[in-house]
Amino acid sequence: MNNSLPVFYSRSENSKGERELLSVHLNKTADLAEQFANVFGEGNVGRWCGLFHDLGKASYLFQQVLNKEEHNVMHESAGAYIAFMQKFSPLIEIIIYAHHKGLIWGIESELNKTMKEPDSYDTYSGRRFSVTGKEQYSIVISYIKANLTLPEHLPKLIKEPPSYYHNLPVMLHTRMLLSCLVDADYTASATHFDDSISENVDGEPLNTDKIIRNLIYYRKSVIKKSSAKKQINDLRNMVFDSCSEAASLKPGIFTLTAPTGTGKTLALLEFAVRHAKEYNKNRIIIVLPFLSIISQNARIYKDICGDILEAHSMVSYDEKTRLLSERWNAPVVVTTSVKFFEVFFKYKPSDLRFLHSISNSVIVFDEAQSVPLDLAGTTMETMRIMCEMFGCTILLSTATQPDFSTRKDIAAVPTEIIKDIPDLYKKAKRVTVEWRLDSEVGFVVIAGEMAKKHNACCVVNRKDHAFILFGLLKEKIPDGCFYITTDMCKVHRDDTIKSVTERLENKLPCYLVATSCIEAGVDLDFGCMFRALAPLDSIIQCAGRCNRNGKGNGEMTVFVPDEDRLYPNDRYARAAEIIRLITSRHAIDIDNPEHIKEYYSELYSRYSEDKQPLVNAIDKYDFAEAEKQYRFIPSAGANVLVPYEPCRKLYDELLEEAKSKGISKTWIKKAAPLTISSYQTDKLDEFCEKCFIITKNGKEKIEGWYILYDESLYDEKTGLHFTDETSIDFMI
Repeated sequence: MNNSLPVFYSRSENSKGERELLSVHLNKTADLAEQFANVFGEGNVGRWCGLFHDLGKASYLFQQVLNKEEHNVMHESAGAYIAFMQKFSPLIEIIIYAHHKGLIWGIESELNKTMKEPDSYDTYSGRRFSVTGKEQYSIVISYIKANLTLPEHLPKLIKEPPSYYHNLPVMLHTRMLLSCLVDADYTASATHFDDSISENVDGEPLNTDKIIRNLIYYRKSVIKKSSAKKQINDLRNMVFDSCSEAASLKPGIFTLTAPTGTGKTLALLEFAVRHAKEYNKNRIIIVLPFLSIISQNARIYKDICGDILEAHSMVSYDEKTRLLSERWNAPVVVTTSVKFFEVFFKYKPSDLRFLHSISNSVIVFDEAQSVPLDLAGTTMETMRIMCEMFGCTILLSTATQPDFSTRKDIAAVPTEIIKDIPDLYKKAKRVTVEWRLDSEVGFVVIAGEMAKKHNACCVVNRKDHAFILFGLLKEKIPDGCFYITTDMCKVHRDDTIKSVTERLENKLPCYLVATSCIEAGVDLDFGCMFRALAPLDSIIQCAGRCNRNGKGNGEMTVFVPDEDRLYPNDRYARAAEIIRLITSRHAIDIDNPEHIKEYYSELYSRYSEDKQPLVNAIDKYDFAEAEKQYRFIPSAGANVLVPYEPCRKLYDELLEEAKSKGISKTWIKKAAPLTISSYQTDKLDEFCEKCFIITKNGKEKIEGWYILYDESLYDEKTGLHFTDETSIDFMI
């Protein structure tokens, strides 16, 4: 070490009274960043970023920050400026500059200020630069020469594929490298305060042989217990075997197009684990569209795979799994489409931490049709880039496979796993559909028709429609009526599904009114279905809850409700109206893949490109705006903790904690099973109490979280209702 230079530290004292030398932290971070980026062939780039990221701490001003003599100082700019002057790729300077506050394109003028304007400050964050002027930079350069061993080769970036959305590959590449740096920085920093952290942040390696053995055993057990007709079981075997055979194909994007009820849950895992074994993939990531089906599928995957990481808002973590969830460093991850896809468009460092862990993974996306129409181009292009640049294999599974070839902005050409799709659909046909679209039908009529059946389910598009129909049905049927919407908390919905399943299995009269929240992944088997006119994929998903095991003649009626407001939003309405257009030409056969293709052709002719504000943000390299515009769910509504009686103890505990201490991340995780989302903000302010958090300034009310105190507003059958109708007695 050069004795003429002062000793620079990176961290304040830990519990042992030790401060961390800056050189120690830079080397630890570089080692980890190199390790993470090596997965996709850019370990050298990761190492340079790790060595340069905190060079701004080699300054007197930052050392005063550690001594609590100064504050509001920015140290990120120094390493970024040196990378800029070395004429590295702009990505590297942007990544270093962003590793605390977030990604900004076009930072050269800010970096130049640090040399030309002594004691200047960063325009974006309002903080003073820790290093300014030639003299201070010369100290940093001397520190590098005296304390760091730089790589022999300059950083070299892998080639980015062209895209219809021209800047999309560059922006994703930047996020991926920032993820490597951030995870390395956070992990290296944590080890200074906790020596054992390096042992706790790493999950077990993917044991494909063990999963394959368990899957074989589990599937034999399922087949032995199956009550389905032989023809249905034969089709499930065919789908499973097709996935097994396709697993040896070279990595890329695949599709699995198969009707509901053909055993896709196990078949998808068969492809994933055998492909991972064949091509030495690091992990399997299973992406599900809705929280409502996470718990059911996660139980299956846990039985087969052993420990899995559930990465979504409905799970509570202990310290070990919390660390894994921040990094996704687990062999099998089960998550939601919102959590998975939105990370590719984040711009803040903490949100991007686990992104690099997705590289070299097998990604299985169940219900691929759920990608929003105005995000389909950027989503599919992102998946293509992940395969071409970052070593992923992706499998898109659905009964209603979107025909992405009709969109000019999607370059991906997936490989289909099923060899004869028309034959599979023909053999899997279990439901006859009556299209009653010529005139509107009142809910009184639907309730009467349901009452004549031994069991029946009606799925409608709006919660107010479900509420009306359930009331009419209860007047006709004294026993066995159920209701499921998102006005019920998760544990309430799960309990209701369990009760419905038990009645169906015991062949008791059973009647269910629900919204689309039951259409995917909920294993129900009614003999008769009614469906309010909806997009074709919703109609086909609904048919999957009918005659699931092929033992009878399933019947489904699609009708137009006699109501003023038919749909939840305009996008839903436009997709539903395409059904009317096609039925004016010919009857729709939901088991005919050509009819499904015709539907998507019409749909994508109306949505030929992603929404313009997102496209504009990508054109401008505007990371923050891109995150704002890329939303799977435009608005999540406000969260309300509700008093569901079977979970009274948990509700009381959460209520007491919220009153005395306020809410926290831990509280929110614990509250997830008893939480619903509501858009009735005027009613929430009137009937609920807004939650608060404890800050340095005391109690502060927090937006988006409420507690329902009036228990009369939460019905044991229909959940939360603020209107006068909640006084109707629905008790069985």
